[in-house]
Amino acid sequence: MSSKPLKQGTLFSFFNKHQPPAAPAVPAVPKPKDASEPATTKDPLVKIGDRIEVYWKDDQEYYAAKVTQQRQASFFLEYDDGQTEWLDLAQEQFRILPSSRSKHRRSIRDDDDEEEEEEAEFDGTLEESDDGSVYEDKEEPQDDVSEEDKWLVSDEEEEEEEEEEEEEEEEEKRPEKKLKVTKHKATPELKTPSASKTTAFQFGHTPKSVITPSSQFSPLVVPTPVAATTNTTANKVAATFAANENNKVTPFVKDAVNPAGSHVHNHLPFLQNPRDLQRRSPDDPQYDPRTLLVVERDWVKIMGKEMTDAVKQWWDLKSQYFDTVLLFKTGKFYEMFHMDADVGVQVLGLLYMKGIVAHAGFPEISYGAMADKLVRAGYKVARVEQTETPEQLKTRKSQHKKTNGPSPKVVNREVCSVMTLGTRTFCYLDDGKDVLDEGGAVGPLLAIREILIDHDVEEETDVVRPVCEYGITAIDAIRGVVTIGQFADDVLRSRMNTLLAALAPSEVLLQAGVDGASPVLESLIKTHQSMCPHPFRVEKIRVEESFPKSTALSPEVRQAMDRGTGRFVGAVHPWDVEETVQELHRRRYFPQASKLSTDRFSASRWPPVLRSAVEGKADLAMSSFGAALFYLQRSLIDTEILTMGIVKAYVPPSLANTDAEVRETMQVLAAQESRTSIEGAIANPASVPAHKEGSEGTNSFLAESQIDHMQLDGTTLHNLEILTNAVDYKVAGSVWSKINYTKTPHGARLLRAWLLRPLFRKADIDRRADAVQELVSGAAAVALTEASAVLAKCGDIERLLSRIHSMSGSTGSEQDDDSEGIHPSNRAVLYEVGTYTKRKVGDFSKILNGLQQAAQVPEIFQGINLQSNLLQKIVRSVDQGGCFPNMSDQLDWFISNFDCDKAAKGLFEPNRGIDAAYDEACETIDRIQADLLEFKKVMCDTVLKPRSLATSSWKYVNVNPESKDKYLIELPASIAVPDDFIMKGKRGSGSKQVNKYQTAAVQELVDELEHAYEVQKERKSKGLQLIFAKFDASRNVWAAAAQATALLDALGSLARVASKAGYIRPTILECFPDDSPKINIVQGRHLCVENNMGSTGFIPNDLRLGLETADDVSPRVLLLSGPNMGGKSTLLRQTCLITILAQIGSFVPAEKCEITPVDRIFTRLGASDRLLLGQSTFFVELAETAAALRGATRRSLVIMDELGRGTSTFDGTAIASSAVKHFVERSKCLLLFATHYHSLLEDWKNKSSVILGHMECIVGNGSSENEQSGNDNSITFLYTLGSGVCPKSFGINVARLAGIPEDVLVKAKCISLDFEKELQGNDDTVRVVTAKNAPALQSKVKDAIERKDWESLYTIWKQLQHLS
Repeated sequence: MSSKPLKQGTLFSFFNKHQPPAAPAVPAVPKPKDASEPATTKDPLVKIGDRIEVYWKDDQEYYAAKVTQQRQASFFLEYDDGQTEWLDLAQEQFRILPSSRSKHRRSIRDDDDEEEEEEAEFDGTLEESDDGSVYEDKEEPQDDVSEEDKWLVSDEEEEEEEEEEEEEEEEEKRPEKKLKVTKHKATPELKTPSASKTTAFQFGHTPKSVITPSSQFSPLVVPTPVAATTNTTANKVAATFAANENNKVTPFVKDAVNPAGSHVHNHLPFLQNPRDLQRRSPDDPQYDPRTLLVVERDWVKIMGKEMTDAVKQWWDLKSQYFDTVLLFKTGKFYEMFHMDADVGVQVLGLLYMKGIVAHAGFPEISYGAMADKLVRAGYKVARVEQTETPEQLKTRKSQHKKTNGPSPKVVNREVCSVMTLGTRTFCYLDDGKDVLDEGGAVGPLLAIREILIDHDVEEETDVVRPVCEYGITAIDAIRGVVTIGQFADDVLRSRMNTLLAALAPSEVLLQAGVDGASPVLESLIKTHQSMCPHPFRVEKIRVEESFPKSTALSPEVRQAMDRGTGRFVGAVHPWDVEETVQELHRRRYFPQASKLSTDRFSASRWPPVLRSAVEGKADLAMSSFGAALFYLQRSLIDTEILTMGIVKAYVPPSLANTDAEVRETMQVLAAQESRTSIEGAIANPASVPAHKEGSEGTNSFLAESQIDHMQLDGTTLHNLEILTNAVDYKVAGSVWSKINYTKTPHGARLLRAWLLRPLFRKADIDRRADAVQELVSGAAAVALTEASAVLAKCGDIERLLSRIHSMSGSTGSEQDDDSEGIHPSNRAVLYEVGTYTKRKVGDFSKILNGLQQAAQVPEIFQGINLQSNLLQKIVRSVDQGGCFPNMSDQLDWFISNFDCDKAAKGLFEPNRGIDAAYDEACETIDRIQADLLEFKKVMCDTVLKPRSLATSSWKYVNVNPESKDKYLIELPASIAVPDDFIMKGKRGSGSKQVNKYQTAAVQELVDELEHAYEVQKERKSKGLQLIFAKFDASRNVWAAAAQATALLDALGSLARVASKAGYIRPTILECFPDDSPKINIVQGRHLCVENNMGSTGFIPNDLRLGLETADDVSPRVLLLSGPNMGGKSTLLRQTCLITILAQIGSFVPAEKCEITPVDRIFTRLGASDRLLLGQSTFFVELAETAAALRGATRRSLVIMDELGRGTSTFDGTAIASSAVKHFVERSKCLLLFATHYHSLLEDWKNKSSVILGHMECIVGNGSSENEQSGNDNSITFLYTLGSGVCPKSFGINVARLAGIPEDVLVKAKCISLDFEKELQGNDDTVRVVTAKNAPALQSKVKDAIERKDWESLYTIWKQLQHLS
């Protein structure tokens, strides 16, 4: 978009000249000292249009200028010599010249009936400008009062107002009087939902920068004007005041551009103290922020007249969409009125129109860009279209019966869409530039249903106790994918945190009310919002909601569109499972179960996941689905999304605490879904390796056999920087950014899914790794290079399939030809049809081209002897034993029957074979035309005389489809005709006279022909839709191609990673019941840090865990010590990342890697609190530790960095020691534990089940950390892993590097030495009992007993009592 301000106009806010909003000054001109000399003043007593003379001090001259614009206290002057400037006249000396303003009238051009609706809604003059707009730059009329009062008028009222205008013109001929009006202060800036990332509704609390239903439309509190003004009929200037009990609002001024806060809506009592349609105030717990009670008497009180029909139409819609910005279509423009105009000015940069009604707008073609800006700012945006033409309005008027009320005066309008961050589908009205290719960039809509679980009896258990349970539904509106799930969660909301991190939603739906979302959940979502890289909003859905009534003219359509039927009449309960299921049956989004059965409520043909959720009693999942369904229906995209029929199951990490029946249902669904993929289709069933009868661990091993993926929770995703970095939460620097070399958006989404759910079974990992390895070198690598170029041209096939489905009108089996117009968009009167047609054709052309490119994949790999079974399935066509669909013939049909260039011009005509009704109509037309020729032949041969003259002169006229009196027969008057030839006209005279005849036989054929022409025309107008529908009917074929190309693209990305220097294929080891899990990494590196430091800057390290030693022991734990900044955390993280890469089938940054698959990774890294959740740093640390202690199995990998540092040294040491003991003796998992507690290291140094290691460094004069040096002021980190314990942490050395003052360091050194002496037992005071000082303490006790020194013994006893 251009950065220039939008042009504005009196009706449609679209002038050619920039006219910024200004607070008008309408002061009076004081009486001049001398009538013959202009008045000189320093007060800005001018108005727009006045001519003044400004005194230039340096020139000592007055220069004449015209005031054309005003911005606060500054005026825009156009001097007679052409120079222009902004000038604060309050600081200047000037004089006002006698007024020479003339009246400018405007007239609406009446050269096109299509503009009748615009004429009926505006009383002013509009002329067509050179740029095609219906406006022309003219001087603003300064005293056209009718323009101010009538922002929308009806047809009949226009005549009355024209009479009023004539009276006004007579009044204006009287001498003009000027009245002084004190200029009011500048009004405060209108707040928008956010400057960048916004939330429209935040858990009932309204931040100052957020507009909510209760604050967005309340009057702004503005400074009280200095003085009031009176009104005169001389210049029609009025300053009207309205006030509530507590404050006054800024006056609005006629004949001027009013600033924000001083329009009519700021004075309306029903906006100052809003109530919903049930007359409830905002402080009522049941208040409905979506609706508004419009009090017409308040309008009459302020405006002095009743609402016109058009004004009432706007307020009727606003009363049902009070929390939504209305883009109200009038002619070719979307208009924004009242409070919506305030938003338009602030967010879109529009300008207020002159008048007392806040009014701004933009042309239809700008809808996509403007709506996107509003949505990204956190608003809900409703597109209100005209669904009736002026001609249809005339017809409706003529058919109207007086008994049915007043005659209609304005064309009908309907809400055609409601767009939010989570419901954007990027339809043909959008230009498509804002559709991001990145799979996770446009987050889904997420509905969450939460219930809390109370535990009456506290009992000890090793299982994490669930505190709540969730049902979730995620809607990917862009691709038409629905995901549902249900799971329990712990006190940290670990699984919900994982869900938010994995899905990255752009909008969240929560249940309102006392039984709704808990404060903990709301705080968690706020925390996620603060880290979210894209716009994010939250919407509260109440237990009982209102549903907007359709404004369609057809009762049948209204009944189909409205909701709240059956036993739920009068209210909608979005979270109610029974009502949700009933609504799914009523709307029939999915195919009917049976044509013969009378059972209308069978779900046998519903998507399997949704059907199983209903039958399996996953009530929380279905409750969240109901809220999402309600929101989709309000947004008018429910049919578009659900008829895609794609419903998936979400299974979170570890469902152990979920209800058993629901858990089993969700796991089965996930397994079924996995088997529908190409990978799942060729996977072998999990085999359980043989084990010894009765051997230890048999039960746990059987449980392991049921696991198919590694689990990564939200904490791990954050700590390891899997999707975003931990600094600014951007993708750059994350693991995802280092492995994503995909060429297609759907390939990127698949690879991202792999990264979030690494494989667990050895066979699955090896199968994927085999494919990656084969693509790295040889003929397959050459083919991949060629295929990558092809894939780059495919585009986002999944998204385009959803778009074609939407444009096809395929809305489910319940819809027939008579109901295609149910959706209001099908009735919308659009003026940029040519542009929209080009966009539709463009999308269709993209997917045809993309599929054409994809179809080349089997050919590219043809003749290559592939070893990988997975790769064969992906790139071989179905007839060659693969899974790639044979679609060339189908594509060729569409390409040959669809001329994109012709279709883009609106000239598309469907070929035969596309639509049966169209084909039948064409065949009927051909048959009738042949019958007419046969009728001519028969008549000429057997009836008419002379035969030769009749044959040569017989002519059918009016044969075009649009002609009237079709197929009249022309014959010379000299030819005798039968009696049934009725003459309908003649031409010529005498011997040259030719008569026109009509016969009953021909007329019968013509009647049939007329009907066939109508059918042909109707079906031809739907030609594009018919093509799209035929294409959509083969969606399964195209989706299979999309899946295959996504797989190849993801594998190709991993092959690109594997081709990097220093990457090798890891060896995946089987882990039998009696075996120990293993990690053996040689020269491993951190792929993100290495990338930033370069190949020569990073120091690699070896790591061995679980491998047998000389003592036949397999230590699984590494206790890691070393100086701060020595590389401990990097070693811990890189171990996890290498494991994750290995289990997604990737090569890893190491010289050698052998691992047994890990079922879950637990991380306890860094120090951070969760203030919004009320959790301290230490609590978060312990909660993460608790999750690992309770959830880790022998196949888990746990990393912990400095556990216990958030509390006292004694408590921290005790907690750390106990945690290590639990991991070693009970969990038996793989553990990397970094610590500075040297007493903990001493306790475990002689245990064979634990390895002690440290990060090496050089201190002082070059000695190692194990050598004593007199000069240890400096430290050099080696970043290498050595064996044994690091004697010191060298914190003071690191403090010196950080710039701590030297005197502080010297004192710290002394205190540190004292502490060391005390801990080593070199004084008589017992500070702590350790393995090192325990023998000395024992000796002291024995010595005191032998000497019978009871006093010393008592002292030792007291000290030990104190320690306990």
